[in-house]
Amino acid sequence: MKDEVIEFKRERILQEAVPLFAEHGFQGVSIDTIAKQLNVTKPFIYTYFENKHALLEAIYERAVESLLDGVDQVFAADRPAPEQLKALVEYYVLENLKSANLTSIFLTEEKHLSEESQKRVREKHHLFDNKLTKLLKKGVKEGVFQIDDPVLVSFAISGMVRWVHRWYSPGGRLKPEQLASKLAKLALNTVCYDPARSDK
Repeated sequence: MKDEVIEFKRERILQEAVPLFAEHGFQGVSIDTIAKQLNVTKPFIYTYFENKHALLEAIYERAVESLLDGVDQVFAADRPAPEQLKALVEYYVLENLKSANLTSIFLTEEKHLSEESQKRVREKHHLFDNKLTKLLKKGVKEGVFQIDDPVLVSFAISGMVRWVHRWYSPGGRLKPEQLASKLAKLALNTVCYDPARSDK
């Protein structure tokens, strides 16, 4: 029970820190600010996080693990490469929009992590790049993707959806699901996928 209480309190602190860091930047938010938002004292926060950098590291760990868990779920289903790519892009886009604050921090505040934490985060993110590249190579081998540089195309697709939270407007003409579907089709166009060819 004690561990559950500790985890609950850590979770509450993170829930308040994420939107503050996303709006004001890591340097623009103090432990005092987070404490006031939670209506607690600074020592309360220091009980669960050594300092503000420890908070940021926990946020990064969460962002990376969430991404990798989603990717693993997509790849867990035994489907043709085009279907997996479509599912992966749709998941990535929707998760990006749902967790826009988390994504914003992940893409802008890495310089405030320790060298060790930066290395760990980059290694985990490379796992995503490697999984996507492996999927593209699978499609090439199956004859359904027509690309000569899967690594480069992997970076292109990842970059296409990574910043979607910055320009997407909830009040715009596309709902999140519609945007995810359109970007998935664009990704399939990028790998020169032709359904007619795959049916032959």
